[in-house]
Amino acid sequence: MTKEDYREKVEEHRQEIDLHNESGTKMSRVSRHRKKNGKKQTNPIMTVLTVVLIFIPLVILAYVWLIYEPNTSASENVNVDKKDDLVVEIQKQDPKTQPSAANDDEEKEETNDDNNAEVDEAKAKAKAEKEKLAAEEAKKAEAKIAKEKAEKEAAEIKKAEEAQKVAAAKAKEQEAKKKAAQDAAKAQQKTHTVQSTDNLYRIALKYYGNGSAEYVNKIKAANNLSSDSISTGQVLVIVP
Repeated sequence: MTKEDYREKVEEHRQEIDLHNESGTKMSRVSRHRKKNGKKQTNPIMTVLTVVLIFIPLVILAYVWLIYEPNTSASENVNVDKKDDLVVEIQKQDPKTQPSAANDDEEKEETNDDNNAEVDEAKAKAKAEKEKLAAEEAKKAEAKIAKEKAEKEAAEIKKAEEAQKVAAAKAKEQEAKKKAAQDAAKAQQKTHTVQSTDNLYRIALKYYGNGSAEYVNKIKAANNLSSDSISTGQVLVIVP
């Protein structure tokens, strides 16, 4: 057996060992990965179960310790029931309590009726006072209106009287002026006794310096003459 043959066998044997080792390492990695996945799947379930198993008993213990009191509530209910039974028995045994309660109710009703009557009376009184005040105010207002009306009528009457006085004074003044004018005219006017040779033309020419128809008509108007004829001895008024 030569060295080369020995080397070839050693090399083949080494390769077989290497292949075996590589297959072993691959299998170990796969098994490790499976183990890790299995651990990951089992861990949450265990955690939940642990929490549930620990939390539920704690909640039950806290409820029983802090809230639930069966003995006291039952005893209180029993005491209340006993008190109610005692009250019913006392009422049955003592018949005087029922009439007293009825009397109390009647007294309450009477007091309520009295209070209602007093309230109604107070309301009626207040209403009457209010109506009285309103009537007085209305009466005062009517008196004020009547007074103002009377004062207005008196003022109008006084004004009318003053106007009448002024008008009468003016009329009197005008009458005086008219009378004075008439008196002045009478004082200024003259008279003429008609002669046998006189006529209206000559008379106008004598007194007015003009014998025109204007002055002739003036003499006729002053003496109410309807024509130019005059008679001897007739007195004629000659106005200025």
